[in-house]
Amino acid sequence: MPVIEMQGLTKCFAGVTAVDAVNLTVSEGTVLGLVGPNGAGKTTTIKMLMGLLLPTAGSATVLNRAMGDAAARHYIGYVPDTPRMYPWFRVEEILFLCSGFYENWDWDRVDYLQAKFHLPLDKRIRSLSRGMTTMVALMIALAVHPRLLILDEPTAGLDPIKQREFFQLVLEEVAAEGTTVLLSTHHLGDLESLADQVALMQEGKLVFCRELEEIKQNFRRIQAAFPQGQSEEELSQFPGVLATEKRGNIYSFIIDREPEQMMARLKTYSPTFIEMMALSLDEVFYYTVGGEHDV
Repeated sequence: MPVIEMQGLTKCFAGVTAVDAVNLTVSEGTVLGLVGPNGAGKTTTIKMLMGLLLPTAGSATVLNRAMGDAAARHYIGYVPDTPRMYPWFRVEEILFLCSGFYENWDWDRVDYLQAKFHLPLDKRIRSLSRGMTTMVALMIALAVHPRLLILDEPTAGLDPIKQREFFQLVLEEVAAEGTTVLLSTHHLGDLESLADQVALMQEGKLVFCRELEEIKQNFRRIQAAFPQGQSEEELSQFPGVLATEKRGNIYSFIIDREPEQMMARLKTYSPTFIEMMALSLDEVFYYTVGGEHDV
């Protein structure tokens, strides 16, 4: 059953198309990593799903209801890229305030998370670091036992240890509750142990949405050395070649499909050396959108 379904979702600002006719379905229980360069439209997409922005065109449903539907919000946990809370409130006051908005608020869950994160309940929000404020936001999001958890760059401001704890908690939530997760992050390495699918956006468009295992199997680097006289242009024209690099007489091919077929084609050129290696998600991102972009 789809938890999120976007159909031609579009958002324009003053003539600039920030999100361009995105069609995307996220099934129940899926952990979807949403990645792309800065300005690709990830946060704008999330804000539309949350009902914080109205689309220019297209539509989307969340938990089988229209974007921003009040009833659906009871079952959505949301951690924005920059959580905003009343700065003069104490942590315990923020929690009490938020508990009144959710019919399924669980104080036992709050106690568990507070002990796990070591959050000072008597501290005012303005005295917390960005990382600690994010942890408060996550505690609120998980206190409602969400069917859908939306995380927009949630680990910004967290040290490496807290980042690991954060993602471990998300994994626990998925395992225990079957929660669907939409995670926008620039820590691509974290997705390799967390995500089921990866959706890549660039300049407002959805470039692809693929199973993580499919990406691992199809995006490869093949290195080969050939006898003198081979044409670099000819070798780089094979289908699925994203990039070709050459150092001395060694070619490096970055491919996004059918790696075994590519190996077979290259072997017809009688290479003196050939090997195939997996790519990390960082490398997939680099070669798909171009190295001049920041995540």
